[in-house]
Amino acid sequence: MIKFTLTLWVCSFLGQNLCMTPIKYTVLYDSWDECSRASHTQSKIILSKMGYKIVNDGKIGTRYTCTEIPPST
Repeated sequence: MIKFTLTLWVCSFLGQNLCMTPIKYTVLYDSWDECSRASHTQSKIILSKMGYKIVNDGKIGTRYTCTEIPPST
């Protein structure tokens, strides 16, 4: 069965789209849907911890990828 792993970036969209070091999650998801939904959940948690002023002033947002992990043989 194919699994997916989540990588998430916290970025400032103030022109140059500068991003912090990616966060690589160790959880393996059973589907793209689960991984994609987890990215939005994790993004909300991260942005909430950063706070309104930092997020708003820095135009902070997130990017993510869900990478397929092929089944082991």
